[in-house]
Amino acid sequence: MRGVTLRRYPDESFPKNIDFFDLKDFPIPTNLKDNDLLIKVCYVSIDPVMRVWFSGAKTYIDTVHQGQIIPAFGCGVVAESKSKRFNKGDLVLGALDCADYCVRSANAIFKLPAIKSKHDPNLPLFLSVYGVTGITALKGLHQIPKENLPTKESKKTLVVSSAAGSTGSFALQIGKYWGYRTVGIVSSRDKKDFVLSLGADACVCYNDTLDSNGIVDTDKLTKLIKQAAPEGIDAMYDNSGEEVLDAVLPAMNKGAFIVLCGATATYYTWKNRGGLKNLAHFITKQIKAEGILYFGQKNAIIESFKEMNELVTGKHIQHKEEFINGLENVTIGLQKVFMGKNLGRVIVKLDNEVPLPKF
Repeated sequence: MRGVTLRRYPDESFPKNIDFFDLKDFPIPTNLKDNDLLIKVCYVSIDPVMRVWFSGAKTYIDTVHQGQIIPAFGCGVVAESKSKRFNKGDLVLGALDCADYCVRSANAIFKLPAIKSKHDPNLPLFLSVYGVTGITALKGLHQIPKENLPTKESKKTLVVSSAAGSTGSFALQIGKYWGYRTVGIVSSRDKKDFVLSLGADACVCYNDTLDSNGIVDTDKLTKLIKQAAPEGIDAMYDNSGEEVLDAVLPAMNKGAFIVLCGATATYYTWKNRGGLKNLAHFITKQIKAEGILYFGQKNAIIESFKEMNELVTGKHIQHKEEFINGLENVTIGLQKVFMGKNLGRVIVKLDNEVPLPKF
């Protein structure tokens, strides 16, 4: 079997320089412990949080060490089971590896509903709209208090940062379906066009506010946000943090609510975070915020699958995936995501026997 390993922790030359990884040969694991699963990996997704994993920081997964096969959210098929709860051939989802095979404890793996064969083209959608990404968007929005939700009598505005990404694009579309006036925040004009094509009422490009040092001017960004949301902001789904969140706070209405999902602005500079200069708005406007994390919460996927499936089949939300073929091209996926060249979810197909889907 083959696996992509972390040769050394990336420096500031990443992602233009991708020479931090190796593709190596390994023996297929054979000595499974009780409750272990040997999983044939079919697909893995490329997620912004992987940049933090590659730094050696400890997150909700174990620290990734140099020389180790790099982890990724993935789906696959059980090749061998030492668990009473899983059988050979079961289709599973979890934090797997960028490798042909990996071993995981059954306690860390989720058995997929509604999919019976690895050849089903809908299988990789459990790394997108039906998986942690889509469920995080849906359940995160369900955390918004009733008083911040739109009604026929009271229109509300929802702003979504990193709105062209997988989670952000789902959150924006669900919010639009619920009746919000939706405003996206993105980095580039291409992403702005994409977000508007999803039905957003307005979209702001923060690269339009960069100063001579390439840093976001929060005051200029606040001005653009206020122009896009003239009635103020009642709820925010934040995937960015730092300057973007800071720029939104002055545009928020009293009693606004923020869903804190991600912090992509700090994934490259997690040791040098700048903080929020507009933090006082939390006090003066009585803004509330809640952090969310559904990784490892198997029940969340089960509970939300039906609702998300109804949204998809009812064509209330679109899902966009970019597929890359082959384990040897994982680094291409990393470059695409970390250079901001992706629209929607980037998924790498590892198993030669499964199809390269076209949606």
